[in-house]
Amino acid sequence: MKEINNSVLITGGCRGVGRAILEELIKDGYEIGVFEKDEKSCSKLRIEHGKNVKVWQCDVSSYIMVNETINRMWNSGFQPSTLINNAGIIHSEPLVNFRKTNERIHSVENWEKVLRNDLSSVFYMTGELINKLIEIRRKGVVVSISSIAAYGNSGQTAYSAAKAGVNALTKTWAKELGPMGFRFVGIAPGYLETNSTIESTENNLLERLKNEIPLRKLGDPSSIAQMIKAVITNEYINGAIIDINGGLTL
Repeated sequence: MKEINNSVLITGGCRGVGRAILEELIKDGYEIGVFEKDEKSCSKLRIEHGKNVKVWQCDVSSYIMVNETINRMWNSGFQPSTLINNAGIIHSEPLVNFRKTNERIHSVENWEKVLRNDLSSVFYMTGELINKLIEIRRKGVVVSISSIAAYGNSGQTAYSAAKAGVNALTKTWAKELGPMGFRFVGIAPGYLETNSTIESTENNLLERLKNEIPLRKLGDPSSIAQMIKAVITNEYINGAIIDINGGLTL
């Protein structure tokens, strides 16, 4: 198998953790490609980075779009050896909401939406890209963003299940494809200083969480980007789920 190249594909690379990853890797000379659902965000990223970042609009929760976009990307000549499965949504909803008198059970629509965006997308993206790399006999690295919620977080039924699934896929694929030179790693952040975290969490809960975190603060997205650089360059990390949570445990 050929060695990996310095091209990286990031899903959801226009803001938050994905954007921090993009900016950190660009500084080290990596060639970056981004799959992003929102066309306005795609256009903005193209303007800001020009030819340094290749951007494709793609809803990674749709297998058809993933298949078509990866083929278009590959045929354009951008053939990354590293995939960062970052795109996803945060959703909080308990199995049974005792504050309601009607329709108390977790929404089936929300359950399916979260799993499509946070778990199925990882399955779609990884399968399509790894198959391309196998065809050209090149090694690869897949880093999937999980969450501390994967260990079970009260009030996040679907999100916790999806991220636990990401961890399971990471370990399974590490065993299946490790002998061929492919590596799979999960990174499980705690609570980060991102818009998605702030928008999905009540202010009083955020303050309580800060007090529960031994470092007494939310994490900076750059800490995730720094770990990803270490994972890409360390050829013996495989099948690991790396916690980055400031010491918080659920």
